[in-house]
Amino acid sequence: MTNPKKLAHTLATVVLLSVLWSTESSPCNACQTDRGLGLSKIKRTIPKLRTLHTRLEKPKAGDWLETHREKGQTFSQYRKSKPNVLSGRRRKLYVQPIGDFTETDNGLISTSAEFLSIYFQCEVIVNETLPESVIPDSAQRTHPSWGVHQLLTSHILEQVLAPELPADAFATIAFTKSDLWPGEGWSFVFGYASFRERVGVWSLARFGDPEDSDEVRKQCLLRTIKVATHETGHMFSIEHCTKYRCNMQGSNSLEESDSQPIYLCPECHAKILFAANCLPTDRYKKLIEFCEQHDLADEKEYFQRALSRVD
Repeated sequence: MTNPKKLAHTLATVVLLSVLWSTESSPCNACQTDRGLGLSKIKRTIPKLRTLHTRLEKPKAGDWLETHREKGQTFSQYRKSKPNVLSGRRRKLYVQPIGDFTETDNGLISTSAEFLSIYFQCEVIVNETLPESVIPDSAQRTHPSWGVHQLLTSHILEQVLAPELPADAFATIAFTKSDLWPGEGWSFVFGYASFRERVGVWSLARFGDPEDSDEVRKQCLLRTIKVATHETGHMFSIEHCTKYRCNMQGSNSLEESDSQPIYLCPECHAKILFAANCLPTDRYKKLIEFCEQHDLADEKEYFQRALSRVD
């Protein structure tokens, strides 16, 4: 049997799971009851949205939940966990491109930054692109079997992003076109993040070529914004969803991720309302506008139905 650590198709970010948010880096907002809608109104959105969502079936062989025994996280559990939220000066997300990008790639990064801003209701700033030469040869490799050029995730997080984390940053997210690997025993990952340091990196390498066709471009966009929002959700202390089809589900493969939605289940949606101190109506209206602009018809339909439940 293949060692799970050597699975080549681990989509969910391999995070420092032993490190949830420390009290030093995570303001405790669990005791606050007057955030955004107010705690009671946030809770009431959960049953309003519940009928729009499908409960997860028994996982198939190879699925994330078939290989990872996770308990999930309710909104109540989330609130009591002292989650990291937008507060004080830490209210901005920074996007850090690393490497060489085409005009189409830069458009994809810009659009993803726009979506992150809407999804988490906060300001997103795209930094100037850093050359891949900021990563030394010792943190790069050619995959021994595939011949694919890869970057070491730990170096990007610890040596490139963390030392330059702005004082007003909730988190910094790096984008690269190069493939990623997190170290010995692993083939590759799509993304990697550190909860404590509030930094993460995601690769566009395996999402397809957005210049192939309009259909492939749309697929690349969906894959990119899905991974970016999923992993940023972890930075808000949101654990994997085990109850519904949801953007916060874990994934063992690109195929499994493609089958999952970009939207959040009722429990995870409530977590964002709490963490971002935002109104669901404002958020859904902006998500609908984004989907209209980028021809995401199925996603637009869901957000319209959700808006009608919470309006």
